[in-house]
Amino acid sequence: MISENKRIRACLFDFDGVLADTMEMNFIAWKNTFNEKGIKITREDYFYLEGAPLQEIVEIISKKYKLENVNFEEIINKKEEYFKRNYNFSFYPGVVEFIASLKKSGILIAIVSAARRNRLINTTPKDFLEKFDCIVTGDELKKGKPNPDPYLKAMEKLNVNSEECIVIENAPLGIKSAKKAKIYCIGICSTMGKEHLYEADEIITNFQDLNSVEKIKSLLND
Repeated sequence: MISENKRIRACLFDFDGVLADTMEMNFIAWKNTFNEKGIKITREDYFYLEGAPLQEIVEIISKKYKLENVNFEEIINKKEEYFKRNYNFSFYPGVVEFIASLKKSGILIAIVSAARRNRLINTTPKDFLEKFDCIVTGDELKKGKPNPDPYLKAMEKLNVNSEECIVIENAPLGIKSAKKAKIYCIGICSTMGKEHLYEADEIITNFQDLNSVEKIKSLLND
């Protein structure tokens, strides 16, 4: 929990489903990949696991549908390649302007994503990624969300502590990760209803609603 007298120095963002409107495309990529294995997954299969390490996603879905002799790397690579061939990238409304406002206010910003760095870099506008002070991706960590490691790594890179940060997340596993790292977390209902984001300190409907959050308003007015 943030002390009221502690100045916020950093905002840490999940990527898919928070900054980038890519969750549906990610689901389609997983769906098509598992289709090749004779498995028909649902949106719920993926959306509840969003933010988890990619190998864990494959492992959990494979176990659920009793897929045997699983080559994790093969499935992950096929999913990533499908995404890169077919993606149609877009930001959520207000993202570019909000990031610009944070930069203008001198706030440190980070992306903390389960995505592989290669996919992130090759499917996201370069000038946007260059605005961030650090990027933490799933392939550089032994433990991903819901463990605190991704957000602890970002804080280490930014040289800040948990009381100096705010996390913006859209998924239950990401919120758990932020809270285990002892960071104030705002949940956005961009891909799941608020009943699934209940562990967040605050829940908003969409990205543009960040501008009405008191902690954010005070941050930009400092």
